[in-house]
Amino acid sequence: MTDEQRKKALYRLGAVDVDMDALLEYTKNVFPCIPDVQSDELSPSWPALWKRALEICNNPPHLEMFESVAGTVPIIYPASVADYKNLLREIVYKCKDVPHIEKMGASFVHGKTLRFIILSNKPYSGVAAEDMGLGEKEWLEKSVTIRKYHECAHYYTKRFFGLTRNHLHDELIADFCGLYAAFGEYRAEWFLKFYALRSGIYTKGLSLTAAAVVDRLAGVAANGVEAWTKTASFTRLDEAGRIGFLTAKELLEYTQ
Repeated sequence: MTDEQRKKALYRLGAVDVDMDALLEYTKNVFPCIPDVQSDELSPSWPALWKRALEICNNPPHLEMFESVAGTVPIIYPASVADYKNLLREIVYKCKDVPHIEKMGASFVHGKTLRFIILSNKPYSGVAAEDMGLGEKEWLEKSVTIRKYHECAHYYTKRFFGLTRNHLHDELIADFCGLYAAFGEYRAEWFLKFYALRSGIYTKGLSLTAAAVVDRLAGVAANGVEAWTKTASFTRLDEAGRIGFLTAKELLEYTQ
């Protein structure tokens, strides 16, 4: 899309002139056309980190060496919410204060070679089972799957494109991967339930009026993704191909 086309799309979403520069920057597709693949080797420091995780937890956590779409990634499943919080505080945040740690359901840690994921067994995004039309046990199981594939999608964009952000584009991709893995289908209404509870994270730094435009764009994009999943071209793609499609498509294209 040209800048003029992008401006017209933003105006249709209710953008005002004072927010235009910020919204043009926010909606720009920053995923490079040609991926720059980073190493899939596990860091030599991983065994020591796992040993430390075992020392921190009151109950032994489960470790899965998951063969994700982006390569092997260690996933730590703490046995309790208390152990989950302790792992985040001591390993991820190096004993620093973490605001709203109780709201976090997963953490993807990545460096040059060190990477691992810590997953809780909380309801995904704080959404209640009844709001998903599911029983408590089934929703908790689905939540773990959503988180696993969501975080692995972030690992994919980090490894192959060099970035992962708290941003609508990234979350649209990651939640798609999580929802499709958990349910075998994607519904815009599901994504929007989750997005509504986290939108402030993805629009941080924008004015209230600009954030409202992004929220409207989230609805349009989510419905566009759902429509795409019903096409023949979608069924021919594997998981990596689907992520590739979603990274290549800029957000404002969904308004066309």
